[in-house]
Amino acid sequence: MEKENIIYALISLIILLLIFAFIFSIPSTYDDSKFENNTVVRIIDGDTFEYYDGTSEEIVKVRLLCVDTPEKGEEGYEEAKNYLKFLILYKEVTLNSSITDKDKYNRLLRYVYVEDFGETLFVNRLILEKNYGELSIVPPETCEELK
Repeated sequence: MEKENIIYALISLIILLLIFAFIFSIPSTYDDSKFENNTVVRIIDGDTFEYYDGTSEEIVKVRLLCVDTPEKGEEGYEEAKNYLKFLILYKEVTLNSSITDKDKYNRLLRYVYVEDFGETLFVNRLILEKNYGELSIVPPETCEELK
């Protein structure tokens, strides 16, 4: 009888630990106070992310200008998304506009730069150079910065 009680206690403890692990793995809402201006807070896919705009105190969606990466379910999607995460997630970025301010989904279209150990990296170019995406020229853009 005592052996059964120990087994039930262990099973109960394991279930409790699993419940706590699940609860703490659920993403919480953004805590804006933790972010500096232009800090990337979420990667959506290989060419789209959200950042905290300290000026407006809003989370803003941005799409890399002149870059197209695979969509969810397509080959290369996870790799492109993970590479963008590696480059910019939780880092402060510099955004430069061009001719077109927003796309049809109301996302900012920007050239994106990030500091990495004192070196400025041009994120849009890196995505293309590492073959995680393709050059996408949508007029009136000319994408001269990436040619």
